[in-house]
Order: sequence, then C-alpha cells, then structure tokens
Amino acid sequence: MMKKILLLSIVSAGLIAGCQTTQHAPAPIDYSTIKLAKGNIVKEGETYVPAWVINKDQIKQVLAFEHHCADNLVLRYQKMSASDIEESCKLLKDTEERFHQLFNRKGKPLLHDNNDVLRANIYAGRDDYVKYVTDHFDVPSNNGGMYLEGLPHMENNSAEYVAYLRNGKVWNLNHEFVHYLDGRFNTYGDYCSPPHDNHYGPEYCPTPAPEPPYLIWWGEGLGEYVAHMNDNKRALQLAGDKTYQLSELFYNNSANWDTNRIYRWGYLAVRYMMENQRDKVEEMLSHVRRGDYSRYQKIVKDWGTSMDSDFHAWLDTVAIAKDKK
Repeated sequence: MMKKILLLSIVSAGLIAGCQTTQHAPAPIDYSTIKLAKGNIVKEGETYVPAWVINKDQIKQVLAFEHHCADNLVLRYQKMSASDIEESCKLLKDTEERFHQLFNRKGKPLLHDNNDVLRANIYAGRDDYVKYVTDHFDVPSNNGGMYLEGLPHMENNSAEYVAYLRNGKVWNLNHEFVHYLDGRFNTYGDYCSPPHDNHYGPEYCPTPAPEPPYLIWWGEGLGEYVAHMNDNKRALQLAGDKTYQLSELFYNNSANWDTNRIYRWGYLAVRYMMENQRDKVEEMLSHVRRGDYSRYQKIVKDWGTSMDSDFHAWLDTVAIAKDKK
C-alpha cells in the first residue's frame, strides 16, 4: 500500500547572526497546486490533507481559545465559561477512566494508532455550528457533533471532535469521546476500515459498501453505554416495548438509521452483551482489534438468533415505566 504522508507546513529555519535570531513565519501552502485525496482514500499521486489542516487559519479565527484538560485532551473553543471548561474536563476524564475500567486498555493503544491527543472543537451554539462546521471540517451540520478520526496510522495525524454548547454544556461530549477511545483501543484502523455503509464527509469511504453486518451497533451503542452506563432513562423506557430482536440490531445501518434504533436500542444491545455475553464480546474484540473484520462478520452471522429470547427476557429486568404525559 502506498505510504500516505500528511502534508506539514514548511517552517523556515531561523537565521542566527551573533546573539540575534530572526524568526521567519511558516511559508503559506497553496493547496490548489497539490492533488488532494478526497477523504480517507488516497490514490496514486494524491496527498492526504484533512480539511482541518487546510482551514486551520479560518478555524483559529472562530475557535480562538484553547485549554488543556490533560496531556491528551484539548478544548479549542469559541466561547466557554470557566465552569463550562471545568465541567467538560471532568466529564472527559471520568469517561476515560470508566472506559479503561471496562476494557483494561489503558496504555495499550492499537497497533499503528498515533492518535495520542484528542482536540474537541466547540462552537458557542447550534447556530454557529451550522454556520461554520462544514466549511471548517468538511462535515454535515445536521447532527449533534461528530468525531473525526483522520488516518490514525500517520504519525502527524490529529483526532478532532466537533461540537457546540447547548444550555451551557457541550452537547454529546462524552458520547463522541467514547468514539475516540473505541477507535484508539478497540477498533483497528481509520473510520473506513470497519464494514459500514456511510459515505459522507470528511472520510468519504469508498463505494460500494461492503456486505453487512456492520459495526454500527457496537460503535453507537458503546458510545451511549459508556456515556450513561445504567442511567439511560430514554433507552430503558423503550426496553419494555421489545421493538427489536438482538439479531436485528446487529444489522443496523445507514438505511435504517433512526435515533431510537441506532442510539437507544444500540445502547440496550451493547449493555446486554457487556453484562450477559462478555465472553462473546471479548472474542469479537480479539478480531476487531486486529482489523480482521471478515472474522468479525463471520462471528456475528454465527450468533444468528441464538440470543434473541434471552435478550427479550433481559429487557424485562431493566425496563422502566414511561413518563406519564
């Protein structure tokens, strides 16, 4: 496979004369002269440069402030109060600790993963998010935030999360952070590596999509599970309806995308598997962590409908009454 190289800014060397050093600003790059790859698929003669590198000056004009929660966690924001920053940092650290308690992966990133640091890019509100995020990061704005993994095998890759403040809090902050943790410690490769049928930016994964089952049930369900653990009222209120078989949820995809199915029922599927079928989860992850997605798909197909009845019985034990209208 052709080595993919992230284009870096060229910094002129300082000229030293006696005790005086003259610093020259980095030479601007004319990206129009470079054959850029579209998304994560880099063809011969192309160079991978993510939108957030190309647009770094425009982004900095809007997201002008930065705070380091830890060595590996950075907030870049438009406007946040001290309490917003403190609460966001605590949430990220608590979520990270909870993830590693569940999977015991602290200090054990996947092979070829260089996403040591996550930067959360936070707009002041929904209106600013819609106004800027597509131009800045080449992502759609009809969402509550997105994790952008880039190409983690590249040494100078940057993992980015785009979000906005809602009622003084960073919307979906812990859910998207779990995507980063899952990608760094559980799911090998970049966003396009696991089987799925999403072809939107900034990754623009190749078409046609591989055959299902995909990994959507795990990724989105895990984001909700680690973010909320047993305190996911909306999902637990749906549990008693028994709308889906577990085997159906393993086949979640973009075509059947629905908030309840993907996120809330995805949460229920992952929670059930983590609490009642952990040996199967570990077998699955042993292949996913190596990027052996064909074996992952074989395992899920072999599961078939074998856990459906037990899943529905388990739903009775976690279901809570829906709020009265």
